Amino acid sequence: MTYPIRLRTLALRLLSILVAVFLIWLSLRGVDLAAFAEAIRSAHYIWIIPVVGATLFSHWIRAYRWQALVAAIPNDSSARIPTSELFASVIISYMVNYALPRVGEIARCTHLSTRHRLSLPAVLGTVTIERIADVLVLGLGLIITSLFLRGRLQSMFELVTLPLLPWGWIGICCLILAIVIYFGLRSNAASTLRTRLLSMITAFVDGIKTIVRTPERWRLVWTTALMWLTYGLMAYIPILMFDLQSSGSLTYWDGLAIMFIGVLGMVIPTPGGAGTFHVITILTLTAVYGIAQSDAAAYAVFVHGAQLILYLTAGALMLIWKPSGPSSAQHKVS
Repeated sequence: MTYPIRLRTLALRLLSILVAVFLIWLSLRGVDLAAFAEAIRSAHYIWIIPVVGATLFSHWIRAYRWQALVAAIPNDSSARIPTSELFASVIISYMVNYALPRVGEIARCTHLSTRHRLSLPAVLGTVTIERIADVLVLGLGLIITSLFLRGRLQSMFELVTLPLLPWGWIGICCLILAIVIYFGLRSNAASTLRTRLLSMITAFVDGIKTIVRTPERWRLVWTTALMWLTYGLMAYIPILMFDLQSSGSLTYWDGLAIMFIGVLGMVIPTPGGAGTFHVITILTLTAVYGIAQSDAAAYAVFVHGAQLILYLTAGALMLIWKPSGPSSAQHKVS
């Protein structure tokens, strides 16, 4: 029996939402609601301004890095695309990820390719190179974090393997069930897989060509470093907002470590990292840094909620400012 694509997509989205709800419940169970409410009430919300500034700046840097690759797309007869155009596509991708996990990168490539008549596989190739660079930085960051926090991380792993073990098995069973349902609902799997593999290979080859062809490889290095350092700032400023630096003696470098560990939570595809972000962030703050669970929960809920509001708002504004479809604007160097 075959199922329409929309039914399969709906089933996957529903499973993703259910997993997110379960993980949010898991991360917040046992939290003292009165202490949680007090932490939210007493936060220094003046720090919202620099948080928003750091977030938008990090994505502008990502767009500026992406520009060096897009400008080197093979057979591209256009002049360099302004950073503002790429920035709009990047913000839209984050907005889409909050509704459709793992679809944001396709959305930003589609948005840019339709506005500037670029080859979609070629644009996907540039994002492939971006992701390779980010994975390398993430791997390096996790290695350094594990070396400096190896003693504290051990207590975190012990916490995971003891009280949370039954819930961990439940989560694993849910993921297995999701995978079984996904492949069970698929039709023409072999043909679809072949098409996707060919598209991925084409995109990868085009991406390799851009990194070889671009004359601005140094830009790829320093923008990647600056972008990830800014991500650390995005994690540290809310620490100041909730005054966690005084109770846990947290520094900027701890914020950077929390960010690196938190990225691991994005492995499970939930809308905007909902649930996965809460679990791993609260666990890191409590088990590694000794922060009270209510304060850690307030931090996680605020950071994720603020990002949700920011990306949905900014993404909608970008769609109004830079709607999908061919652009009549002249390409100028920004």
